[in-house]
Amino acid sequence: MGTVPKKYNQMTLEVALPLKINKNFDYLSDEDVKIGCRVVVPFNKEKLTGFVVAVRPEPSLKIPLKKVIKIVDKEPLITAELIGLAEWISQYYLCSLGSALNLILPQASKLSSKEMEIPLRRLRQAEKKVVHTGEQKAAAEKVINALNQTKQKTFLLYGMNDSGKTEVYFQAIDWCLRNDRSAVYMVPDVSLTSQFKELLRDRFGESLAVWHSGLSQKEKKQFLHRLKLKKIKVVLGTRSAVFLPLENIKLFILDEEDDDFYKNVQTPKYHARDVAVQRAGFTGAVVVLGSATPSVETYHKTRTGEIETLKLSDRIDNRPLPKVTVVDLKYIHAFWRIITKPLRYAISNALLQKKQIFLLVNRRGWATSARCSSCNDIIKCPKCSIPLIVHKNPQMLLCHYCGYRQKILKNCPVCNSNIVFSGYGTERIEDIVKKLFPSAEIIRMDADTEIPYSKMFNIMKLGRPCILVGTQIVAKGFDFQNITVVGIINAYSGLYSADFRSAERNFSLITHSIGRCGRGSSPGQVIIQTDNPEHYSIKYAAEFDYEMFFEKEIKFRKEFSWPPFVKLISITISGKDEKNVIDESEKIAEKLDKLSQNIGLTPKNPGGIYTGLTVLGPVPKVSAYLAGKHRWQILLKLKENEYVNSVKNIREIVERHQKKSVNVVFDVDPLETV
Repeated sequence: MGTVPKKYNQMTLEVALPLKINKNFDYLSDEDVKIGCRVVVPFNKEKLTGFVVAVRPEPSLKIPLKKVIKIVDKEPLITAELIGLAEWISQYYLCSLGSALNLILPQASKLSSKEMEIPLRRLRQAEKKVVHTGEQKAAAEKVINALNQTKQKTFLLYGMNDSGKTEVYFQAIDWCLRNDRSAVYMVPDVSLTSQFKELLRDRFGESLAVWHSGLSQKEKKQFLHRLKLKKIKVVLGTRSAVFLPLENIKLFILDEEDDDFYKNVQTPKYHARDVAVQRAGFTGAVVVLGSATPSVETYHKTRTGEIETLKLSDRIDNRPLPKVTVVDLKYIHAFWRIITKPLRYAISNALLQKKQIFLLVNRRGWATSARCSSCNDIIKCPKCSIPLIVHKNPQMLLCHYCGYRQKILKNCPVCNSNIVFSGYGTERIEDIVKKLFPSAEIIRMDADTEIPYSKMFNIMKLGRPCILVGTQIVAKGFDFQNITVVGIINAYSGLYSADFRSAERNFSLITHSIGRCGRGSSPGQVIIQTDNPEHYSIKYAAEFDYEMFFEKEIKFRKEFSWPPFVKLISITISGKDEKNVIDESEKIAEKLDKLSQNIGLTPKNPGGIYTGLTVLGPVPKVSAYLAGKHRWQILLKLKENEYVNSVKNIREIVERHQKKSVNVVFDVDPLETV
């Protein structure tokens, strides 16, 4: 008798890898692996961690396949819902499926079943706050009614600063916990987690967990371990929290939804707001977008009926709005332009009353440039060709793009004349304020300060009289009851940008800065210093009039075909060789231009695609040389309803003509266009 052939137990795994290549790869496995698990596989000469997206019981006999090196997960953390979300991200943001899945679980750290969970410290449960106003109650009821439904719904909770949006969020989270559902509460920046962690922990106890990029690997592993044990029901986090594999997720909250920090700067360049809405569509969840200054795109959707508005018109306890004074710098002597007399007087009075002051300076460093007093040559970064920023502590010239640093020069490297410093940042304002108010406590908060955000939060929360000098990271979200004066050092600086969103950003920053004061029992006072007080972004911010600002801005957007009336795709082409970058940019633009002219749409070829596409460029980016690479840009405008039909053709054209010597990056719905 012949021998019985052995049963072939190997299976073929389709693995999505975090590569730019828009395809998946097959590997062999001797063990059973479930879809959604991570595996380590050989790829060229590297070992990469990928995600299993399909399993076939028999190996492919067409080509020899390599074996999986290691199986990371016994049980998948990536659910079918999240794989579907990753597929949407891959198609919408023009990236590989592996890159999209890598957003959800970027680290391949295996969780041991023996690892002990470190429980959160149980705090005293605060008494539940009541909804204070009729508008708050109506808004909370609308959200809860939607939570009781099975279909996706998006709300804009629109109300001025200190109007009680947080309490509406809490009512919705309460419903989720009572009904065994999960909620994700997102804030735009890590700096805000200290404040909201305290509020949420007081309210929701051990069901809360915090997730953001600042956590250590150990903290992330502990988080994921608690997640697997189903101990987490409420997550406070930054934009990446939108991907967490929570069970029974029913609510996504994006506080300050207009903030640029919700947009990922790395590829894939997703926006957490749009991902949240898409994910909610998979699970029938509710999305609540909150802001005093909604993005123009979001507010436009309330006009078209895509988003329902919940409006809070008044501040809590009917607190009066701050008194706003606009100081025109054109009529102020240069010596007094940085801290004008009205601002100095307001600071002095506040300190006498043991109050706190916030000064907004949206630039880091001591001076914004170092230049020669004779030949006017500006000292620039050798890797980026942009002016180096002067820092005083430690003393150096620093590039805020690539991190290059060098010693401060006394003499010009071109003509040996004296170097002079111009412009100002937070460090210089801190110095000036110390000289003007030597007995006051000064706190500086920006990306350079060593003081932890949590320490700053505690100092301000205690109400100690002080002057807080900070950038935009302080302007949003914080609730400090003892701030009675806000000084905006130069409210026009943000408008020098050529980007079409500059007015919107300026309006938002001024409005949120104003909102930091007058949140307690004492009235607030705001001094806005500017050399262009008539600009509509400043005028309407000072008048607390978002609707008038929106009407002015939306006319501009429509006239010049900017979002929300068109869809944008930015294509950045970069490389070390400038000629290669230019040649590649021109070739890609030429092919895209032919697509825009409806090439292929003829009587003989009725299957051609009409794109409604406009190709702008190629042109050098404003920062045309960055981190040792030359950068050019092509900007595409197309109609919203043509995006799905057009994007596949656009992607194929770019991938077909891309060289290895250049890097091409897509940015769908870019926040920067220059």
